[in-house]
Amino acid sequence: MRQTNFHIEQSGRANAILYDGEEMIAEIRALKFCNVRLQPSSKIIIGESVPMPLYWWQYANHQQPERNSGSNAKLSIIKQNTDEIIFCCEGQNQSGSAVSHYEVGLKFSPENQSYVFSIVAKLTIPQGRSWLVTPNPSHGEIEFCNFWPENVFSTDPKIKKLYQACYVKNRDRVLKIPHHHLETSDKYIIQLEHGDKFFWAKEKFNPLIEILSYRNVCAGVCAYMWDTHFGYRICNQSAEVTLEGRQEFQAKFKLYGIDEKTATSLIKDAQEPPVTEILDIPIYINGLNTFSKSLLHFPRKFDKLWQWNFESQGKYAKGIVDRKQGFSDSNSLKIENFQPTESAWIATSIGPAYGEESIPDGARLKLTAMVKTENLTEKTDIAIRFFSPGMGNIFYISDYQVIQSVSFLTGTQNWQKIEIITPPISPAPERVHLLLRVIGIGKAWFDDVIFKKIKT
Repeated sequence: MRQTNFHIEQSGRANAILYDGEEMIAEIRALKFCNVRLQPSSKIIIGESVPMPLYWWQYANHQQPERNSGSNAKLSIIKQNTDEIIFCCEGQNQSGSAVSHYEVGLKFSPENQSYVFSIVAKLTIPQGRSWLVTPNPSHGEIEFCNFWPENVFSTDPKIKKLYQACYVKNRDRVLKIPHHHLETSDKYIIQLEHGDKFFWAKEKFNPLIEILSYRNVCAGVCAYMWDTHFGYRICNQSAEVTLEGRQEFQAKFKLYGIDEKTATSLIKDAQEPPVTEILDIPIYINGLNTFSKSLLHFPRKFDKLWQWNFESQGKYAKGIVDRKQGFSDSNSLKIENFQPTESAWIATSIGPAYGEESIPDGARLKLTAMVKTENLTEKTDIAIRFFSPGMGNIFYISDYQVIQSVSFLTGTQNWQKIEIITPPISPAPERVHLLLRVIGIGKAWFDDVIFKKIKT
């Protein structure tokens, strides 16, 4: 049986380092877990780029101090000896209306040959206080765990992406969630009960989260970087909820690892999601976008290709891949607005943040599309939206710059070419969005879309 030599050194009010002998096995910085190993002398499982918060938050706008309970952070050591460490992480949101308390224990499991972190997370809304919770369509609104395994996604195309999928182990089945960047239904509203396991596979050693809460957990997998959010569902789809004090929530879970053999045994009978949904999701391709192919046509590029997203400011609009009408073939992207509104197909995956090469400083951006309209009361056009460093916050669309096409179509018109060429852009944009827009009531089709970067 392996003998551990645990000890913890506090390096600040909300900082500490956990050791097994001379080896660092985990670090807490401002109540965030990072540089975490689950085996002695093994690779890091939780890195520094996306650490794991040891406090409650709401995912939407979680950087805002009122949305997360990481303010007034404090770490306290409760117990430490050679085979066990227990410490406490306390914090609150800016106003003190959401108070977080995490008790974290560390032991070693001979069965799994893994360090085991046992976590009890409590959220308190104090008497006389309240916390406004906004709806989240993807997972539980009040979140107690956001887990991102190191190198499950990297913006560096030279770094191999680890793990081929996520898996959910329920009592009577195992579900597979493949790692592709499409917003498919298998990634959202994942129901987890006491004893259920959520894990990544299958490398030589794989992280696993075991749910020990008796309240049902609602999880969601990010299609961007395949991190997973675990939380409690509070809201309906469209209604905000105010949590009035005094209220308490508690979540219990374990984090540990399993080897490749164990993972393989768990997933041998895993159920995979149906592929029919993928056929109707348009993917963005560098070069000519004719919308004739789906992700299934590129089996070796599941981790590289991204989708076009449909967005509308109103409820009465629809965006589909039309398999009957197109310019160069019988495929195109279609938008139909049934009431006055603005809708768009948007490609948001362009730039170094998505593993692409950096855009040259001073480059011009060019977007062209073939467009057709029917009974359109206002107009359809195309636009380029981009974010440059130093120009605001990359998480706020209002801080992006938008350049729209001078030409547009209205009424009923057959296929015509619309084009944008931007002025030279400096500093070089970090992210670029392509917008195919319809404003008003009516229909529009878009085909043969091409985006280029023109060096000057």
